[in-house]
Amino acid sequence: MPPAQPMPADTDAPIAPDHRALYRRFRAQRFAELVGQDPIVTTLRKAVSGERLAHAYLFVGPRGTGKTSTARILAKAINCTARGDDGEPCDACAACTSIRDGRALDVIEIDAASHGLVEDARDLVMRALTAPSELRKRVYIIDEVHMLSPHAFNALLKVIEEPPDHVVFILATTDTHKVPATIISRTQRHDFRRMTDATIIGKLTRIITSEDVEADDDALALVARLADGGMRDAESLLDQVLAFAVGRVTAADVREAVGLADDAHIGALVDAYVAGDAGAALDRVAEMADAGRDIAQVAAQAEAEARARLLTSASDPPMARRLAPILRTLAEAAGSGAREGRARLLLELLSVESLGQAADAVRPIAVEASRAEAPPPVRPPVASRTERPAERPPAAAAAQATPAASVRRDPPAAEATANPSATPPAAVEAGGDDVAALRSRWAEVVARATPVIKPLLSECRPVARDGARLTLAFPEGRDFMRSRIAQRAGAIEALLTDMFGGPFAIECVASNLELEPLTVEQAIAPTPEDPEAQALLDGVLKITGGELVDAPEVR
Repeated sequence: MPPAQPMPADTDAPIAPDHRALYRRFRAQRFAELVGQDPIVTTLRKAVSGERLAHAYLFVGPRGTGKTSTARILAKAINCTARGDDGEPCDACAACTSIRDGRALDVIEIDAASHGLVEDARDLVMRALTAPSELRKRVYIIDEVHMLSPHAFNALLKVIEEPPDHVVFILATTDTHKVPATIISRTQRHDFRRMTDATIIGKLTRIITSEDVEADDDALALVARLADGGMRDAESLLDQVLAFAVGRVTAADVREAVGLADDAHIGALVDAYVAGDAGAALDRVAEMADAGRDIAQVAAQAEAEARARLLTSASDPPMARRLAPILRTLAEAAGSGAREGRARLLLELLSVESLGQAADAVRPIAVEASRAEAPPPVRPPVASRTERPAERPPAAAAAQATPAASVRRDPPAAEATANPSATPPAAVEAGGDDVAALRSRWAEVVARATPVIKPLLSECRPVARDGARLTLAFPEGRDFMRSRIAQRAGAIEALLTDMFGGPFAIECVASNLELEPLTVEQAIAPTPEDPEAQALLDGVLKITGGELVDAPEVR
């Protein structure tokens, strides 16, 4: 039987459409088609037209901002045989078409992530010494160059510094801090910027028109916002939405294709966090998860909403203080939490943690309201330094009044004072010597604090006051204590208000402050290895007839 003959081709069959991704089909092929990087384009054009090419370039910037496309266009401009006077490649000659189609043997693109060993670098150096086979110059484009090993960088160091005349290196990276300074100093660096939403929308509109598809303006604006300044991310998202949508593309299609939650649901979730309504917040998270929403995207949306509210709350310090820890947790959920699959867990933990934070934020407001309704207190003059020891008990004796057995783990709002019924001492007026007066009576503040905040206050001192704002300074190297006291700001402000009257808003800074002793006992407290200091302390106690009291602290 004779072999079967192949069927003749159907010349009338429609040509299959180009199924390549949008970011590949609409990749810029000439300098004029690059968007959002005008300073870099102008510099490279003038360098090409004026024959002032560098031997090595370093393109730095976020993903999807045109680094690799610019490198290919620069390779075309270097080897184009019909280049314009402005340095623009023709994109039609044999050199340009071979580079565009990936057939040029003298334009070598290397992925450093998979070719980062020292053997690969040595092979590159040996190949760079040979003359180009068909083009004017040989161009090496090394993408993600920060992935090279230290030994590979060392092997390339000399050839990048002094390459042959027929070789140009173009290095691209998203993490410039991982590139050795010895490499950076031998290249001409260009920093690519994130693109604006307007620039991204402009190109997406041209793509939509070319694809003969209709899309709402708010749909394209949402795609641009989700791309976060990356053109390739925007084109990939648009490709995904076009595959999902039927007919005209709407914002609802974008949300459904990407897995976004409605803005109203995100706003309600942030409202529940701010109000400290754990039940409502947990319900919102569960509803969006049951609806199939991407919890990592939900966390990112909630982060953006909380950040927008924080930026508009400059005139409302309590609200700003309330939003700060919420935004911090949301950022963690959208970042490392999303990468590790813990985004939902962090959102649920934030629902519970917001209970105590809400109580802490409400306490100073309640104190201010009660003081506004009460008659102004009588303000006796501030006690002088010589009168202080006789007017109040030592800090250690005051601490003894609150034994460790009576300490309760209450919310921060209940931690203001250990003895709320005590009569407030003389008030401190803002201005003049108010900081000195506060500092001289800081032992009282520490003594009246609850055991939870007592160790925090003993590690700082007031250094400045501007109206209601009181600056507390910590010695350098105690960032942990400084962060803890910032979390207890509401309780400390309420304590200061109860003692001295007037509003307080504290901020914490690190300085070269040396903590002076708060009490006589602290000033002369000996170390076990210092017998002379112990003898001095015994003599002071014998003369004064006093005794030392060990009051345990609860940390």
